[in-house]
Amino acid sequence: MKFAIITSRFAEKAGSALATLNESCEEKLEELGVEFEKFEVPGAFEIPTFAKKILLAKKFDGVICLGVIVRGETAHFDFVAGNVARKLADLGVEFTQPVIFGVLTTEDTEQAEARAVRGGEFAQAAFDLAQELGNID
Repeated sequence: MKFAIITSRFAEKAGSALATLNESCEEKLEELGVEFEKFEVPGAFEIPTFAKKILLAKKFDGVICLGVIVRGETAHFDFVAGNVARKLADLGVEFTQPVIFGVLTTEDTEQAEARAVRGGEFAQAAFDLAQELGNID
């Protein structure tokens, strides 16, 4: 099994949460004995486009999409978070592969830091779903 990890680079308000999110995801995949390749995109909004390109290449068993979006003072958060979630869900259905929404959507940096350890849960979800989908013929 091999997964692509797509990470959003833009997370200036997130502190070290993004690094922790990536580390916990990678550690879990290593624990599971799963190969992975890492990719970075400029921001969370770009994740679905890159995920689709990865899925079209048919080199991976799924994608784990990681990022942090912290609510700011404008409606930008709502537009980005909602659209990224919807597009990633659509890709999972379209390609019938794990497309994991590991983009933390938080009110502040403290929430992002607290939830960043969930990277391992996102990795486990990708692994479990890939196995279950592989059992259906």
